[in-house]
Amino acid sequence: MRLAACLLAIGLGGPALACDYPGPPPGSLEARAETGDILWAGYSDATDRYGHGILGDVWEAGGLRVSTGMNGPCSLSIILPRHSVFEDTGPRIVDLDGDNRNEVIAVETHRKTGAALAVYGLRNGRLRKIAATPNIGHTHRWLAPVGAADLDGDGHVEIAYIDRPHLAKTLRIWRYRKGRLEHVADRSGMTNHKIGWDHIPGGIRDCGTGPELITADADWRRIMASTLHGGQITSRAVGRYTGPDSLNAALTCP
Repeated sequence: MRLAACLLAIGLGGPALACDYPGPPPGSLEARAETGDILWAGYSDATDRYGHGILGDVWEAGGLRVSTGMNGPCSLSIILPRHSVFEDTGPRIVDLDGDNRNEVIAVETHRKTGAALAVYGLRNGRLRKIAATPNIGHTHRWLAPVGAADLDGDGHVEIAYIDRPHLAKTLRIWRYRKGRLEHVADRSGMTNHKIGWDHIPGGIRDCGTGPELITADADWRRIMASTLHGGQITSRAVGRYTGPDSLNAALTCP
C-alpha cells in the first residue's frame, strides 16, 4: 500500500518532507496493529544494491515507513545508508515492553557483515533504531525470524529467529529488556526457510501450556515445537514435515 500522504523522511541528510516515495520490494508484507502508537509499518525504496537474492529475487528494501494512524496525515521513515538493506519478508509490529508504544522488528543486513535483528520505535517524535543483535559477521549471511512473545513467563518478551537457516540452522532467542536485547539461549538443528522462498513458515503457538516455537528440524523431516524454561531451549517433534504449509498448519492447536 503506497501512502499518498506527506512523509517525514529521516535519513543521513536529516529531516525532509516528501509527498511520495519509491515502493516496497515485490511481495513485501505490511504490518498493522489495533492499539499503540505505530499502527502500520511497511518497507519502501526497493533496491537491488545488495544482490543476495535469498528471498527469490534481487530486490530488498532501502527504507522502513511507519504510521501512527491507518489514514494519518503523515508517516515517519528511516532511509538506510547504501551499505545496508532490510532483507526481509515484511516488518513486524509488537509492543515489546507493555508500555503501549509499539516497536517494529526487522531484519537489517549490512553489505559486509550480513544480517542482524533490529528493533525500531518512535522516540521523541522520530523513528529510531532502539536495539539490534550483532551482525552475523559475513556478507550474504541471513537470519529468519520466528516471532516474539514472553516465552518463559518472566514478564519480558523474547524474540526468536533462525540464524542462517540454510547453513548454521541454529535457533537463537534474545530478551528485550530496558531498551536492549540480551542473548538468552541457542539450540542447533532447527530451520524455517529454504533458499528462494519469499515467505517464512511456522511461528509461535500457545496450546495452553505456554508459547511454543514452531520450526522444522535441520533435515526437513519433522515439525519441531521448542520451549524456553530456565534459560534452556527444549524441543520435541510434533509431526512430519511435508512442506511449508505443514509448518503453518502446526500453528493451530490439536
